[in-house]
Amino acid sequence: MIGIARAGLEQLNGAMRLRDPAAAGLFVEDALLVGSDPGEIAHGRPAIAKLLAAIHARDYVVQWQFDMLRAGGGGDRAWLFGEGHAVLERPTGATRIAYRLSGALLKTPEGWRWELFHGSEPAA
Repeated sequence: MIGIARAGLEQLNGAMRLRDPAAAGLFVEDALLVGSDPGEIAHGRPAIAKLLAAIHARDYVVQWQFDMLRAGGGGDRAWLFGEGHAVLERPTGATRIAYRLSGALLKTPEGWRWELFHGSEPAA
């Protein structure tokens, strides 16, 4: 399952790096995306597309790098938990922010898709 989790993260990181509007297609139709900033809650692919478009419009590109990644599951479902950093890349340099991610992936005819993405910045 760790390979599925890593592949899901790599796909999402790639889409975010390119600011790809098709990134919402990496989520199942009724997925839930919860980011770390206020108001970053989107349920369903259309709402996720809108939230990702707002993130893509920011003055930085967001990526995730995880020092620790755990995964499990079986059959057509996988879960993951990662602890590491969100990296905000600007032309002037990158900012690293402590970040945690929990998520669930579902195997679909199109491949593994996010069912849940929940990111957070741990409290100091």
